[in-house]
Amino acid sequence: MRKGKHQFDSAEEPAPENVFFDSKDDDSAFCVRKSAVRRELTERDKRHNRGVRRLLNNVIPGLPIDHDPPETRQAPENMAGVVEKIKARLKIKESPWMNRLTEAWPDMVPPGVAKVARPGKWDNNTLYIYVDSSPHLFEIRRAHLKNIEKAVKALVGGDRVRHVRLIVNSVTLP
Repeated sequence: MRKGKHQFDSAEEPAPENVFFDSKDDDSAFCVRKSAVRRELTERDKRHNRGVRRLLNNVIPGLPIDHDPPETRQAPENMAGVVEKIKARLKIKESPWMNRLTEAWPDMVPPGVAKVARPGKWDNNTLYIYVDSSPHLFEIRRAHLKNIEKAVKALVGGDRVRHVRLIVNSVTLP
């Protein structure tokens, strides 16, 4: 057995009262501020800061502050809108030719091919077609690839396509 004080002995000094709550709470720890990355505050940041001030005006002394209270949480954004903002910021433009190809795809290829394959991406004058499985890829390469190449090159703007490649894609097709 160990000799010494018992681990639950109450003869130790008690912890000071309100050790975590002695400091005056202010909004500096919770507000969004300008920085090297964020040069200007957006309207959303200003609303967030107003919510923080409103929250801290209603704080009950002695209770801990929730670092993510409902009053200061930012509203969720639509994912499509976020993607559009990022594409605009990175100056990524959609290819209108790929949109036309995707719309015309069911009419350009046999119905069996349209069910299992779709245009994927266009990179360095190569069109990649996504196929749902390896057996379908083999069958399309064997029986339909030359006709698909002719149809793609016949589409307006298809003269820029040098190669058509088939890739097995793990994403389910619509």
